[in-house]
Amino acid sequence: MFVLLAAAAYEAALALEWISLGSKPGDEATGQGAVTIAAFLALLTGIVATVVSGRILRRWPATLVPVGAAAYMVAHYYAFDSYYLPHLRRFSESGGVSSVWVYGVVAAAVIVAFAIRRRPSVAPVLTPILLLICAGTVVAEGFGH
Repeated sequence: MFVLLAAAAYEAALALEWISLGSKPGDEATGQGAVTIAAFLALLTGIVATVVSGRILRRWPATLVPVGAAAYMVAHYYAFDSYYLPHLRRFSESGGVSSVWVYGVVAAAVIVAFAIRRRPSVAPVLTPILLLICAGTVVAEGFGH
């Protein structure tokens, strides 16, 4: 959960141009690869942990997992695609994924978080599905080059 929130903060910093990007197509910002790998490992860990455990031990942290995944997905959506450098083109501008889809997934994440809060037994079913959707959306945001 904390890794996803940190990755979301990093992607938001990229989107706000607080972290400089490279100057040639394909160049990435400092730490971009490590953050992306960490975020996907966190998503995978969340999927495996909720499926294998069959339950969530604490409700409050469990509600933040879908929210953290959605925050990472949205922040990445507004970050810049290094493929188009030196021109700054956001993933949201490429048309690979529609904003309706992105915000639909955000709404689903909020619903899953509330569902987990009210009935923790739904976490092993809903959380892996949502995390997989978030991961797939982040990958799809890069389509359309």
